[in-house]
Amino acid sequence: MSFITREEFSTHVYEEAQYVISRGITQKKLTRLLAWVYKFLARYLTAYDTQSIFATTGTDRDKYQELITYTKDISKWHFIAVCNVSVDLELAEKRYQFAIKELERIQKSSIVQGWPLAQNNQDPKPFRSGSGRKFNHF
Repeated sequence: MSFITREEFSTHVYEEAQYVISRGITQKKLTRLLAWVYKFLARYLTAYDTQSIFATTGTDRDKYQELITYTKDISKWHFIAVCNVSVDLELAEKRYQFAIKELERIQKSSIVQGWPLAQNNQDPKPFRSGSGRKFNHF
């Protein structure tokens, strides 16, 4: 099972439109697209353990509803690149851009999610302070 199912993707692109866009091979193309989108999202969410997040299924995904929506928005934008039948391009682009901005905010930790952190990011130190080397005048 995938983090996003084909049935869930229907909230963003109607099944009829999915069929037309993918020329009848909906599941295969959508699965390939989602695999690419997960890698795309992982680049924005390097502070988080994206492998465990995207492996989550069923009701355990409830804490990731916001991420699920962003995943569908980004997937939709790339899915309709082939054909935009029955899709509002302007709305799709706005939602795509909003999703990217939100992912950037999440990565910068300006939004606290409570998602599992990546192993190398368990003790985040967001900045370092100190002074430069002392300069002596002769």
